Amino acid sequence: MDKYYKPSGKFSLIFIFYFLLVSVTAFPLLGLLYAYCIWYIPFVYINFFITMGFGFLVGFVIALFVIKKGKVRNPLLGLIIGLTAAFFALYLHWAIWIDLVINAGESYGSERIGITVSNIEFLQVFSLIFRPDLVLEYISQVNEYGTWGIRGATASGAFLWVVWSIEFIIVIAISGFLSYLEAKKPFSESTNSWYEEMVLPAFSYIDNQQQMIADILGSNYAGFDLLSKSIDSKTDNHSIFTLYKSKSGKNYLSIDNKTSKIDDKGNITFDSDQIVEYITINSQLSKLLLDK
Repeated sequence: MDKYYKPSGKFSLIFIFYFLLVSVTAFPLLGLLYAYCIWYIPFVYINFFITMGFGFLVGFVIALFVIKKGKVRNPLLGLIIGLTAAFFALYLHWAIWIDLVINAGESYGSERIGITVSNIEFLQVFSLIFRPDLVLEYISQVNEYGTWGIRGATASGAFLWVVWSIEFIIVIAISGFLSYLEAKKPFSESTNSWYEEMVLPAFSYIDNQQQMIADILGSNYAGFDLLSKSIDSKTDNHSIFTLYKSKSGKNYLSIDNKTSKIDDKGNITFDSDQIVEYITINSQLSKLLLDK
């Protein structure tokens, strides 16, 4: 019996249908939302988080509706799908944003901060989408003159190319990573379905990680009796067990340690340390964990 889950590398061609479906429904809406947020929120630092959110939403849509429904259990293919999706979603965003530039109207505010009123023309956006040469030409013109600034200085030229490159890397990296992770998750070839993913209530922190792994591999479950749920997962160090169950009989387990830390403002955050991922367990350990 394999000690750890390994993706089969298989996939269903139905994923192509789901990819095309989200490309003409979800991505235009996300591109529209992203373009308007970037246009009307004149704070560069906030825009950084908006960009991360856009990448996350693109990756989430791909993971849920393309990887999962398309039954893609090939991590490399999942990564390629995620990267392709992010590239296309960004292109749609650029077409919409360029149209906002074309239709820009009155500006309000000061030299340091302000907004310019604009709204898209849908037919114009539609025509731009099918003219990538025009989109690239407008992008080049925007880069030359700039449309926004920092501390009174207009961003343009090489600096603006760097900003756009960072934006591109953030979006495709997040989308690709989420899609890759989804395609790695346990899938039952015998039942042709994904395993049921169950995140269990927090347990006490695991100090001896190697012993925990050895106990699981050796079917020695005495140490699990020491696991306690008498902790505050909002403040204390703890561990998170994710159980993957299937009617096929095999079960898998992933375990992460969460170490608390306090920042300068007194807020508590957690560093995550993965102990083991997708290790094979039997029904006895599954029941033990669920009954604790």
